[in-house]
Amino acid sequence: MEQFTNGIVDAYISGTDVGSTNSLRQISEQFGITLMKTRKILITAGAYHTELSDQVISLKGNGKSISEIMQETGLSRSSVHSYLPYTKMIYNADELSLYAERCRLYRERKQAVEKLHCYMDKSLELLKTQLWETLKMFSGYSFTTVKGLKFHYTVNGNEILIDRKKKSINRSIANIALKETIEMKGNVNGPKKLNVFGASYLYPIFLRFGLIKMEGK
Repeated sequence: MEQFTNGIVDAYISGTDVGSTNSLRQISEQFGITLMKTRKILITAGAYHTELSDQVISLKGNGKSISEIMQETGLSRSSVHSYLPYTKMIYNADELSLYAERCRLYRERKQAVEKLHCYMDKSLELLKTQLWETLKMFSGYSFTTVKGLKFHYTVNGNEILIDRKKKSINRSIANIALKETIEMKGNVNGPKKLNVFGASYLYPIFLRFGLIKMEGK
């Protein structure tokens, strides 16, 4: 459980999304837990606080009951609890096994992205190879298009199979998009700039990998 907590804190503080802000919702989806649990874990670890969370903790510290805090803040009972740190964390063996697997996947995905960046100054062929390895590592990850549409993909042979509308993008297209991104030095102002089929999906993927820079960064 400590490893699981450390993974969530690392994702929140350092950011699993290179060059972008990681929201609680993104972290929740990645680790397969609710947004409220994510917030509660981060608060317990001392990694997250807002004016509201500070208020809830202060009220509780001053002896206010959950009902009184609900009345004063307008929060639901479950929301109040999500803003308070854990006093004890009890999980069964199956949960711990599941959390350990999610920690392993988080670390492997992070390492794949880091390795991808190490190849940025190497040959294009090495970069293409590592891009494909990273794409395979992120199979099943929850991405969001610029228009706010969520999607997942799987990799089959040399194809990326998108779950939305059952679209597929082959490896050569991903490599062309990679070359375009490099030529623009990561300053890709929207999916259309990639000028390839499936750009609306490759754009958020490349953004997640840190190949594309966030606007203003």
